[in-house]
Amino acid sequence: MAKESGNPKNIIDKGIDLNKKGKYEEAVKVCSQAIELDPTSADAWLCKCNGLKGMGKDEEALECYNQALKIDPKSVQAWVNKGNLLFKMHREDEAIEAIEKARKARK
Repeated sequence: MAKESGNPKNIIDKGIDLNKKGKYEEAVKVCSQAIELDPTSADAWLCKCNGLKGMGKDEEALECYNQALKIDPKSVQAWVNKGNLLFKMHREDEAIEAIEKARKARK
């Protein structure tokens, strides 16, 4: 896959589209390129997280959600996605905590 260039937002949009199509590995690569261009983009990290989750790389996805939340601790989407992943990983107490943080972030 060729390296993407240009606006990180456009690259993230391409990554989101690849995730929607189930092309998770490609999405992770594209979103990683967006992160290289703008490491402070929570959206780029979320895009990468969702690709990793789709690939079944749960621990890596969890680390990625944590990174997105360091950048934007009020991201409802990141908290909900992290909570869902934690439920999938049978870490219910942590999952409930993440969902509660999503609820508080909405306010």
